[in-house]
Amino acid sequence: MNQSTASHRSESSLTPDSCHQAYQHWQQIIRQQEEEIGHLRTLLLDVMNLYNCRSLRHDVLDYYQDLNQLQLKINRLHHDLLCEGVDCAVINVEKACVNSRFGLSATLERHTNALVGEFSRIKGGCLQFLSGMMSLNLL
Repeated sequence: MNQSTASHRSESSLTPDSCHQAYQHWQQIIRQQEEEIGHLRTLLLDVMNLYNCRSLRHDVLDYYQDLNQLQLKINRLHHDLLCEGVDCAVINVEKACVNSRFGLSATLERHTNALVGEFSRIKGGCLQFLSGMMSLNLL
């Protein structure tokens, strides 16, 4: 059995309850990513305010911009798939989960995993940068 057949079977076997659980699971993961992005941006702003060294500012700005781009992608994900807040287009999770072929949880999983991977890469570089500053007693 190939991967698309397995994926189709797993999507078509989703019940509305499992769809809702998956939806909530991915919402929680995305919220955690947003919190970590916020914390890292705060740390980077603190570094930028403490040091005016050109090379440090350049690295800080790069990481900060990467985190901002990631936050924009998460905002799009919120709008397109999670639909939280008043400005959202009307998406009814109940209806989406009733039709298991809609694949909401599979779509959320794919997009969320991509964002988590991108965040892990950015976070790894950012933490390495910050720990390097700590080892130099700059933080």
